[in-house]
Amino acid sequence: MKVRQRWDRWDAIGAAAVFVVFDEPELLRRTMFDGVEVADLPFEVAVDQERGAYRAWGLRRARHRDIWLDPNVYRTYWRLLRAGDRLRPGGADLLQLGGDFVVDPGGSIAYARPQHRDDRPAVGELLAAAKRSRGPGER
Repeated sequence: MKVRQRWDRWDAIGAAAVFVVFDEPELLRRTMFDGVEVADLPFEVAVDQERGAYRAWGLRRARHRDIWLDPNVYRTYWRLLRAGDRLRPGGADLLQLGGDFVVDPGGSIAYARPQHRDDRPAVGELLAAAKRSRGPGER
């Protein structure tokens, strides 16, 4: 997970992260977190099996054809494999889309990017949004 690999950058700007997931923590540990215990991660993980947060933030489910018939999805995975990444097993619902959000210290949404397919923003983009949300004079 790229955020965990670059946690020092998040920590340097005084940002916090919360990952909201719907899979069981044990499944996450084995797949998404490379065997690291959820309690040992540098950020919070909230399990939302009912997906109330997903609905509240407007995160939808993809259609099968949007994922499995899109050549860009296969190109993305091919590029990741060539770069040395490994494919991880999916969770309980491969069609549930996620999103990335930055909330400023006052509680307002400073950045929002609901996922459409496998199109997550780069960690640098999220870090830049987090820095902007902190305002001038803050870390």
